[in-house]
Amino acid sequence: MIELQAIGMRTANYIFAVTSLVLGVLLILFMLTQTTSWNIGFAIGIVLVFNGVVRLWFARDDR
Repeated sequence: MIELQAIGMRTANYIFAVTSLVLGVLLILFMLTQTTSWNIGFAIGIVLVFNGVVRLWFARDDR
């Protein structure tokens, strides 16, 4: 039963990680097409990408 929960949590981490990475990259690319100055959109995009990377790290390390 515990192994089944670990697999489910790993799958959820992968889903959230990929979603966060994709949304972050898309937001950064969208903001690059709108302006060349630093703004909150870039910061949110960077945080989303960082969140995705950290989630992938923990999903890979989850046993």
